[in-house]
Amino acid sequence: MTSLPERHHPPRSQGFVLPLTMGASLVLLLGSLSAHTASLQVRLQGIREQQQRQAEDRLASAGQQLLADLQRHHPCLLALPLAHWEHQGLACAPAPAITSLKAGQVLGSSYRLVDWRPQLASAELLLELAAAGNEPSRQGAFTVQLTPAQPPTQPQPQITDVRLVGLRGVAP
Repeated sequence: MTSLPERHHPPRSQGFVLPLTMGASLVLLLGSLSAHTASLQVRLQGIREQQQRQAEDRLASAGQQLLADLQRHHPCLLALPLAHWEHQGLACAPAPAITSLKAGQVLGSSYRLVDWRPQLASAELLLELAAAGNEPSRQGAFTVQLTPAQPPTQPQPQITDVRLVGLRGVAP
């Protein structure tokens, strides 16, 4: 009788290499995904901070522009709260001028005057930038230092200092 050739069976201990390799690959893949996710989060945070700084710049420019227009062309409105501009302000500023002061354009963004309160210790100006692209509308508050009118040499209040307090309604 002829005998069949004996088969050579590999030892059972050699079957652990493939699962070990697959496990190591999975660990490396998950590690790289975690690192990628963390870098994307840092980048998105940087983009949000940049958008906030740009909004603050546009608001600061809008505030400076509006207050310069008021000081130069309609200083009588500096002493009146915004709610009184339509009634009492007409004596020193025509209706079209008041309308143009309430809304404007700066650095490619439109803004609107939300509030002006000169009766506080330091006057408060509140502006709103219109929503642009994927950015929401943003409001900015300013403190404005006014020197009181001193007739006859200075019949209207004068702006001495303007500071952007910050954005309102925006999470940091």
